[in-house]
This record gives sequence, C-alpha cells and structure tokens, in this order.
Amino acid sequence: MKDFNNLKISLTQQEKDVLEGKQGAMLQKIMETVVRYGEALEAERLVDITGKGHFVITHAIPGISPSMEMLDDLIEAGLKAGLPFTLDPVAPLDYDNWWLTSAQKKILDQMYQTQARYDKKMLQLGLLSPEACTCTPYLPEVGNLPKRDDILAWSESACVIFANSVLGARSNRNGAIMDLLCNIIGKVPLSGFLLNEERKATWRIEIRTDELPPPQLLGAAIGKRVLADVPYIIGLDRYLGSDMNQNTLDYLHDMGAGCATAGAVGLYHVENLTPEALEMGDGLLAGNFKTCIIDDNTLQDLLKSYPVLWKEKNARPEKCYLGCPHFSLNQLEWWAAKIHEALMAANCINLKIKTTICAAPQVLAKFRENKKAWQQLTNAGVKFSPACSMQLFDNNLSENETIITNSNKLRAYTNARYFPDKEILEILVSGNIRGDA
Repeated sequence: MKDFNNLKISLTQQEKDVLEGKQGAMLQKIMETVVRYGEALEAERLVDITGKGHFVITHAIPGISPSMEMLDDLIEAGLKAGLPFTLDPVAPLDYDNWWLTSAQKKILDQMYQTQARYDKKMLQLGLLSPEACTCTPYLPEVGNLPKRDDILAWSESACVIFANSVLGARSNRNGAIMDLLCNIIGKVPLSGFLLNEERKATWRIEIRTDELPPPQLLGAAIGKRVLADVPYIIGLDRYLGSDMNQNTLDYLHDMGAGCATAGAVGLYHVENLTPEALEMGDGLLAGNFKTCIIDDNTLQDLLKSYPVLWKEKNARPEKCYLGCPHFSLNQLEWWAAKIHEALMAANCINLKIKTTICAAPQVLAKFRENKKAWQQLTNAGVKFSPACSMQLFDNNLSENETIITNSNKLRAYTNARYFPDKEILEILVSGNIRGDA
C-alpha cells in the first residue's frame, strides 16, 4: 500500500512510516491489514490500544486457529502484543473431568494434535501466563481487568459486552486474528463502540417480571429483540439494587452472554447500575429509540420455543455441564451450597447426573482453598474443568448424548437442553426432567 492519497482513513506520520516498511516487512503487513480493516469500517483514524487484549481462539484445530506459519513469521520477526493478553478457555483435553469414552478421547487427540505447539507460540506472542485462558478474564484471580474508557481490541462476544457495559471500557467485537494483529501493532480503528455517539441506546427495554429472571434467559429475550442494537434496560435494579456487588456482576455477565448469543449485542446499559447509565440516565437514549416490555409471559414463551434436539426427546439426561461462561468464585460457592442443600433435602449422597463445572484455572485453585465447599461438590460426584464445554460438541462428539445445562449460550450452539438453575438442581438430584415421560 504505497499510495496514501487514496486512503479515506487519516494516518499519523509514524503510522505512514510503518506502512512504508520503515520498521520492517512484518510490521508493514500488519499495519496494512489494520488500515484496510479501518477503511472497511469507515474509521476516521486509528487510536492507541490502552488495555490488555483478550482473544477468542485458544485452540489449534486446523482451519479455525491462525496458521502456524503466520505465528512463526510473527515470532521470527520478534513481534508480540504490546501488553500481555488473555485467551478463551482451553480445549477439553482433561479427559477424566468429562466422562468421555475411549472413542471420544481418540477424536480429541486427533483434533488437537498440534495444541502443545500452539500453546508455546501464544506464550511467545505475549499470553499473560499458561493459565490465562478463560471467558472471565476480568475476575481478580485472572488479572485482565480493563479500566473505564480503556481502548481495547477484544473478540470474545461475552467478554466484549461485559467490558463495554459493566466496566465502561471500549471495544468492538473484533474478528479472530484481527484481535491479535491490532494488539501487536498497538492500534485499532476508531469506530463503533469506541465512539460516544455509537454507545447511545436505540432500545428502551422495560423489565416487568414478578421476580428476578434467569440472567441468560433474560439476555436471550433482549438479544432476540434488539439484535445488534444497544438496549437501555430499566427495572432490573428493583431486584439487583444499585450496588455493583459480586452477585450483580455475575448476573450482568451471564445476561450479557445471553444478549450476545441470541443477537449480536456488544453493549447494554442498565438504569441505576452500569457506569454510563449512572452518569447520563435516560440521556443515553437516542432520539428515535424503540420500546419493548419483557414480562414473565415473554420469558415463558421463549423457553417453550426452544427445540429438544436429542434423538430421543424424552430420554433421561446423562450429563450436565455448568459454567458457560466460566463461573466466578462466588458462583462456585453458590452451587456448592445449593447442591449440598438439595442432596440433604432428598436424603441423597450423590448426584444422579454426571456433572462437570467449568471455571478459570485460577478461580478453581482459589475455590479449592474452601475445603468445605470443595468437598461438598466432590463428594456429590461433581468434576471440575478449566476448559470449554462447547468444544465437546465439535465433530459430533456428543451427538448421541443427552446433556443438560443452565447455559443459554451452550444451548444455542449445541444440542444440550437448557433449564434454569432451580430446575437443574431438581434434575441433578432426581435424575429426571419434570414433566417428561
């Protein structure tokens, strides 16, 4: 790219120098890619990234991960991200935690045969640590917490929406590989949610439920309605209060994951709770906003609309996967208490369903220090993993299994059946789905 005169995007002299190859051929390639990306987004200019990255691809599956050759080229040129980055959860190669058959293990071995090489390369490119792989990077145990108004180039949908909405940072939902390149060059196009005007809400969503709704179900209802627009949500503070405590953070995280899964929502505002809503109130609403009411009937209708994708629709569940997105320490402790209470009430010792709970490796290590809670779950038969349960559905690995989950995200991308937390507890203890034959 030698002709700067035809560019619509405005570049600094330093950026032009990189584009001319004055800092090496590899940086030139990266800058050209980022500039073309900015042109496609109709960005006015590039801006400096100020926060650590979080990238969507942790896995070395051919055709999905960046090519090893490209990563080698970057490493050989001595390049890495300007700030350490985190990645999405690791592949489910901890076989003992997933109740897998030998045939499933064999397929996974084949799928991830180059994973060790990939892991090494990501560390060389700036991965924060070998354990910095989770979809909850901003938890204190992990260490990637953006500040208000930090400029980011993230890609994982559940992380982007949380960073934008709850933390008040600024990131678009960048494409995989583009996230890495932007963070290496330290620049991202000034567009989308990096701009004040684009952060205005185009929907006013009023919550009129009789109690606090399941977060991922509510998120799905919002995402399905607003698609890629920005909602301003009122009525949640009746249940959550105005204190951004850990329970509220967990709720908003899961709700955001539901929004991003059912639609393509990258930012929401919650009246009296999220930072921009606290500052601007309904001044965040754009002039031509639309209005939507979500009540109990809305959520029940949505829940009833979910198809049962099991081959035998009335089969008993075999497995349960919890923690998509990854659980926080607070959520792990909640599930430990609730599962223990449910077992005691039913006079049972073990869960009837093979259950795996997922969280960041650092969070699982911290949870293990709570010996009582850890023992309650392990005694009940629960297993723990730092991996991503969605990867167990690739290549039809779980097509014949009957799996339940409390994750609307996992349900949307797989044949797992979704149930709210209360029903999940009942199924885990009884082994049966209420109302099924």
